[in-house]
Amino acid sequence: MLPELNQDGNLPEGIHLATEEEVLVRFATSSARRRWLGEQLQNLLGVAKSTERLHRAFLWGSFVTSKESPNDLDILLVMTGDFTVDALPEKSRVLFDYTDARLRFHADVFWTKASIDAGILALWLDTYQVGKDFKRRGIVEIRLS
Repeated sequence: MLPELNQDGNLPEGIHLATEEEVLVRFATSSARRRWLGEQLQNLLGVAKSTERLHRAFLWGSFVTSKESPNDLDILLVMTGDFTVDALPEKSRVLFDYTDARLRFHADVFWTKASIDAGILALWLDTYQVGKDFKRRGIVEIRLS
């Protein structure tokens, strides 16, 4: 279960585990913009899951705050160690091309393999917990199973 937002409108510092449904109920219902971004998130995750190589997914940025009209989605996909973009059908490759994913899903999609060094992944995730105002904030790991 996701914790309440703090006085700054952010999740408390840390990585908060939540199902896709919990994320949608909490962050994709209060405005037309949020509903639309929620649909984009569902579509994006649908493509990622269809690869059968999605290992973990992390969400951060204005979508997981109290901001009434978030700009976009920010997501990190951690794919299995044997994942290769070239092995995907053409329709799934859009997700792994930054510009194409930005245009199709209105998302900044970053990705790596599960074989990434744990320290590097931890540093990456720690970086996502710092807002533009340099204050620490929480991020969401979407529970996939």
